[in-house]
Amino acid sequence: MLSHLSQKTCKRLREAGLAARTLTLTIRYTGFDTYTRSKTLGEPTQLDADIFAVFQKLFHEHRNPKRKIRLLGVSLGGLTHGAKQLDLLSAERRAKLEKLTRATDHLRDRFGFGSVQFGGSLRSEDSKPSDERNEKE
Repeated sequence: MLSHLSQKTCKRLREAGLAARTLTLTIRYTGFDTYTRSKTLGEPTQLDADIFAVFQKLFHEHRNPKRKIRLLGVSLGGLTHGAKQLDLLSAERRAKLEKLTRATDHLRDRFGFGSVQFGGSLRSEDSKPSDERNEKE
């Protein structure tokens, strides 16, 4: 679920031509106790893999495995227009990730958001709610 939320948020970010620096994760447990944790990056990004890695780390650091989660939310802040990220990865690898991201967005625009997903967000067909199987943005 976290991967799916992250990917949808990143796609909207790219569609708006923005990059984000502050990533916020919200966890609400049964009983409505809500915890919000943020991480501010050194440089803005719009790449799914970068953003998902931060959300995953925040989730694993702050989650209480003894409690059931009622709501999971992600948000992006510190938005900038057209900012290029510093190359923490090699220039060739970053270019490949950007090309992959553009191709993924194109396929999602053409065939629906669910047509291409990271492996971490895939579930068996039986466990998906019926509205999620038919979702097309």
